[in-house]
Amino acid sequence: MPDLPVTIWTAIASGALYLVLIAIVATLAEVSRRKQLDVKSGSRETWLLRAPLLPLVLAVVSGLLSVYALILHYAFGAVDFQLPATTNGTSPVLVAATLIAGALTAAYAVLRLRAHLLAEAKGRLDAHGEERADERHRNDQEVALTERFARAVALLADIQPISRIAGAHLILALGDEWVRNGAQQRCLDVLISHLRGLRQNRAFQDEVDSRSIREEVRLITSEVLHRLTEGVNAWNVRAGDFSGAVVSDFDLTEVHAFPSLDLSGALVLGDLSIPHHASSTAPRLSGLVCEGSVSIEWADAWADLDLSNADVGGAVALTGKVLSGVLNAPSLHVGGDLSLGFESFEGDILLDSSEIMGAAVIGSSELGATFGTEIKSTLLSLTGSSFQEFQLRRSPRGPQLDFTGANGAVDLSRSVFPLEVTANRLDASAGLYLRGARFEGALVLDEAKVPSVIDLDGLFLSDSARSAISSSEFPLRDRLLLHGQKDEPGRVVERDAGFDWRNAIEPLRDRAGEALMSELETRLMRIESDLPLDWHLRPPFTARVMSEISRAAAKADAPKNVEDALHAALRASLSLAPTGEDGR
Repeated sequence: MPDLPVTIWTAIASGALYLVLIAIVATLAEVSRRKQLDVKSGSRETWLLRAPLLPLVLAVVSGLLSVYALILHYAFGAVDFQLPATTNGTSPVLVAATLIAGALTAAYAVLRLRAHLLAEAKGRLDAHGEERADERHRNDQEVALTERFARAVALLADIQPISRIAGAHLILALGDEWVRNGAQQRCLDVLISHLRGLRQNRAFQDEVDSRSIREEVRLITSEVLHRLTEGVNAWNVRAGDFSGAVVSDFDLTEVHAFPSLDLSGALVLGDLSIPHHASSTAPRLSGLVCEGSVSIEWADAWADLDLSNADVGGAVALTGKVLSGVLNAPSLHVGGDLSLGFESFEGDILLDSSEIMGAAVIGSSELGATFGTEIKSTLLSLTGSSFQEFQLRRSPRGPQLDFTGANGAVDLSRSVFPLEVTANRLDASAGLYLRGARFEGALVLDEAKVPSVIDLDGLFLSDSARSAISSSEFPLRDRLLLHGQKDEPGRVVERDAGFDWRNAIEPLRDRAGEALMSELETRLMRIESDLPLDWHLRPPFTARVMSEISRAAAKADAPKNVEDALHAALRASLSLAPTGEDGR
């Protein structure tokens, strides 16, 4: 064993003790870490926090003692801790004091750091405990809500109406509270399933039981629609599947948009209103039964609309600017009027075997709708249908019409039909109005029934139309051929461009005053209601217009210069035929 000074042995022993203590501290810290991983505590404690405190402090002290022994040996020549006579005795004391102070400071720093880390760890544990407590609370709430949901569903299946209504109220209340994991969609699905069950209930047809069931349906429908409206507390649902269900008045004006809306086979105990924003795609309405009226606003994004086999007790109104898709409505039953209020029709209209108890009004009688384009034609089929009156007036370009086997009055006044009109076995004995109509394609009326009085003023028949009529067997065929005017070779027949008097007088409104304008508008609207064909070429018609202007000016006590300005504006704008002085 080498002969070394005591200070060196002390430094070596202290250093070795330092290394052993550090190894012990590291080992114990690693064991603590592994235990935490085994119990899956999820803790992220530091090495210093996991290390045992006493070995860590002793390691710091032993390390400082080793350094002190080395300083005594090499800096001051101290052998066996004995200083040479020439050494200033205060220097080792200062070094020792400094090292002791450093040891105490280091130990204190270790203690403070460890206390700080312990406080942080405790805070994390408390936060984690609170999170776990919150999670347990939420889980307990989910369990309680699930139990309430099960009880509510059981009440909905009860035979007594009062119990079912109580169950419906519980489901609605649950949907308001339970917003996690798609619970609101489940609540809605349960209510709709219940409404489907009521739709199939035989007691629904019984007069006594029906009243309570109707009240139950009304309550559920109104509450569901209220929760589907746009707002902060609106239910977060996306599916709009009401197929086969029974609902009360169903107004979707304020309801948020569904990706799709399905009312096929549903029963509506009232009116149905579907705005254009209610569904991203065209709603499915096949087999719909509605006791009231149906109102639908057509959306530009919709394709085909299916109303086949629908039964509507009231009126049906489809409105929009352009009917871009196909209206597929065979076997449609309408208890009132059917109105298709579009300015333009780009898709086919299929009303075969339909029963319309009121009038079927296509387009606007004032503006006149157009059908198809020069490239793509549009079919309007009413094969085997019945209606009180079919109205298609003032259309500058009509569709390909098929009235085969239809029954009801037909009004095609002032419309132009560039394509074939088929009316085999049409029973129009209730009325046939062809005033100012123009048939450029074939007009087939084989075995048709027409009234004895038909307004044929201004009727134009092309060679194709006359040929088809000649080949048809029906009463008054010869009279129709006799009165139907034919295009003369080289003659361009001017079509009715519309009696657009409103734009003619509008620039003079401020000058004329509201009294005169109101009176004049009333008189000109009366003229417009019975407008003759080629009105702008007829002097008597011009005289009548000028006379109405003068009478309106006299009644409103308008100045002469204003009256003359109105005469000139209408005559120039409408290109009216000239008249004598008495007709101005």
